Amino acid sequence: MPMKKERLYRAKLRFQRAVCSLVLTCLSRALRGLERCDSRVRGEMAQWPEGFCISMELPGGPALRLRHTKSKGLVPAGGPVHPDVAIRFKSVQDAFYLCTGRLGVAGAYAQHRFVLRGNVSSVMGFVRCVDIAEGYLFPRFWARRILKEVPFHEVPAVRVYLAVLLGK
Repeated sequence: MPMKKERLYRAKLRFQRAVCSLVLTCLSRALRGLERCDSRVRGEMAQWPEGFCISMELPGGPALRLRHTKSKGLVPAGGPVHPDVAIRFKSVQDAFYLCTGRLGVAGAYAQHRFVLRGNVSSVMGFVRCVDIAEGYLFPRFWARRILKEVPFHEVPAVRVYLAVLLGK
């Protein structure tokens, strides 16, 4: 009997990691798309220095690593990464709650579900960008549950969904 519970637990963790990986990929693509078409996201990212790198990581699992450049904007950070700001979730389940919209970034921070390394003021700009992206990606009734204020859409949400699907 304990063996069966162990297998179920491992299957649950694999499922949660897969969902988190998919959501982090979608978030990365949404942020890159919004940088081109949303003035608020563009303004937040313009304040970041050249080569600014941010990372969101799960323990033993997927990660979102982005680097900001003045010429290309936001790009995936390849190779060995030494991020300026690192957000590391304490468990896969904590990341799963955040990625599935059960918990907002502010709530996860208040409940100490992740560890932050780096300058907190730099992270606040990133969190504002993530909140805007969530406002586009989640339906309005869902976004109201996890965001303090649902941001208005400067562009149609379909444009953001296309950026996510096409990876542009």
